[in-house]
Amino acid sequence: MENNRKGAFFPKKTIFTLLLMVFSGMLSAQTTSKYLVVFRDKASSPYAVSRPEAFLSNRSVERRLRQNISVTERDLPPNPAYVQAVAAKGARIWYKSRWANGVLVECTPQQLAAIETLPFVQGHDGNVPLATVPKGDILPLKSGSKSLKGGPGAAPARTQAPDYGYALNQVHMLQADTLHARGFRGEGMQIAVIDNGFVGVDKWEAFKLMRDENRVLGTYDFVQNNANVYDQGGHGTSVLSCMAAFLPGQMIGTAYKAAFLLLHTEDNTGEKRQEEAFWLAAAEYADSAGVDVINSSLGYTTFDNPATNYTYNDLNGDRGLSTRAADWAAQAGILVVIAAGNEGSDAWKYISVPADADSALSVGAVDTQGNYADFSSVGPRPDGRIKPDVAAQGSPAAVVSASNGQVTAGSGTSFATPILAGFATGVWQAFPYLTAQEVINLLKKSGSRAADPNNQVGYGVPTFGRVAGQMKLWQQQDFRLIPNPGGPGQNPIAELPFNTDNRSYQVQVLNLQGRVLWEGSISGRRAELPLAGLPQGLYVVQAGAQGSTHATRWLKW
Repeated sequence: MENNRKGAFFPKKTIFTLLLMVFSGMLSAQTTSKYLVVFRDKASSPYAVSRPEAFLSNRSVERRLRQNISVTERDLPPNPAYVQAVAAKGARIWYKSRWANGVLVECTPQQLAAIETLPFVQGHDGNVPLATVPKGDILPLKSGSKSLKGGPGAAPARTQAPDYGYALNQVHMLQADTLHARGFRGEGMQIAVIDNGFVGVDKWEAFKLMRDENRVLGTYDFVQNNANVYDQGGHGTSVLSCMAAFLPGQMIGTAYKAAFLLLHTEDNTGEKRQEEAFWLAAAEYADSAGVDVINSSLGYTTFDNPATNYTYNDLNGDRGLSTRAADWAAQAGILVVIAAGNEGSDAWKYISVPADADSALSVGAVDTQGNYADFSSVGPRPDGRIKPDVAAQGSPAAVVSASNGQVTAGSGTSFATPILAGFATGVWQAFPYLTAQEVINLLKKSGSRAADPNNQVGYGVPTFGRVAGQMKLWQQQDFRLIPNPGGPGQNPIAELPFNTDNRSYQVQVLNLQGRVLWEGSISGRRAELPLAGLPQGLYVVQAGAQGSTHATRWLKW
């Protein structure tokens, strides 16, 4: 994970208040706007990293622990005294941001001026334009595409099957049906869907199994600041169906047994800059709830105000607020899956934010034969980094229509992304000892273009067969210690991925002169070694059992 640049949200050199106007309205004949007010620090906070239960769910903390990720100061909520002081100036507090260390407020210009005088308000960061809605709603079938019987259009008749129906091709292309047959359908996994609304999810038959099994974890509309996500916006409905639908003989999603958190962040009245701030709030909400995966088929490039449009050079992994939010979520151990965008055949043609995020998995689209779909946005990033990372079927894809609950066809990376995200969820369920970043690397190595990635489909379309092959190779590798190098006062985690039968291994830690400094036994695939007290240096760590010996080097600094 590339996180060394993400630790500080705002440059130290800035000296003005970060107040980002993202929405305008009328209140008592005075113009009010929304601003993101960012604080200088988290000094004198009542919260502490040693007491994460005060602001994170147990599941959120456990997700970090499984991946050897520490709760850090960035995870702490903003200082309540700072929030109260802002509110005392007459501002309405919409959301508090842990990761951005601030609050999204609504206030008048006069109230804003008063807020600017507060000594704890951070300097202005000119690096944060807030952006807006993606392209990627249900697109018409291209000429020549075959139609679905009983719907406006979908996959050819040869893809119909008793179980997966019209979704068979998009599922089988990834070999997600094989994954399902082996029992990995998303059970016990949690996915947050960040989108524009979920009309019909509360009533259509395609989502009945999910509702009956109480697998809707929660809902929230960050635009209206309430829990109703079923009153507007159908793009999220179709996106969700690619993972959660269960209509045997018509459509089955790629993670139809997972649990879902439904989050509405898009202002459906236009291309407004506030939506990235809502995206950040939703990602933090998902993190605190403890989800494993975030799927977002949203992207930001152009806005109602052209002066705030992104440029190609902005796609550097650091510019967009939602891009940084995606990386922060990834650094908390969430598998973040983002649509590349649908501008491949437009003048813009490039991916959008947050698909440029370093630590997120961005997804392009292919057709039913696995060939690049020409509308799918392309890379590279300005620094040459390959994007998108992988691809799945999106031209066309079987989806559930929000308007009538019927299976229809849609084209776009909006649908390739959840198809892939559901598959990735099942892969992680199958190999739960992997970290989120290891899942991303595994999918890339398992892609159809893994040996020759490009900026149309990245590493290509992964399959479960290639995933299984990569895991067999990975499990045969010698064990490792994480982190490596290790920091002061930190016990490393020993990983033995090959130890599938939980044998007991004798472990020795030696210096380069061969002197044994610690020895003990461990079993299972992961175990903590009490090595925090060792001085700085390079060590050899050996693990042996029944004539089998594995060794690695570990650097302590």
